[in-house]
Amino acid sequence: MAPEPRAAIDMVHLGTYTQGDRSLELELLNMFLPSAQGYIDTMAEGQDEIWWTAAHSLKGVALGVGAWEIAALAEAAEGHRDSAPPVRHEDVAALQAALESVRCFVANLT
Repeated sequence: MAPEPRAAIDMVHLGTYTQGDRSLELELLNMFLPSAQGYIDTMAEGQDEIWWTAAHSLKGVALGVGAWEIAALAEAAEGHRDSAPPVRHEDVAALQAALESVRCFVANLT
């Protein structure tokens, strides 16, 4: 039997900051979405140090809200600072797909 897919956001983790206040959780997640998109956009355009800084920042904000998949992808992307463009394009595509999963998750919370 295959394991169940992991939720896009770990609501138990997020709840440690919000004490289960759903409106606060939605507020935080709705602040996270454009912030994460901005970091991904910066990664798509940047390279070397700019790439690493955006990936590192994205990892941090993702960890804060419990977006584990995005955090893991961003951490992997940190190591691709000096990689060829095709590798970085794959990172950006994977991050964009994971962020879309979070968007859908957040939309279903409302």
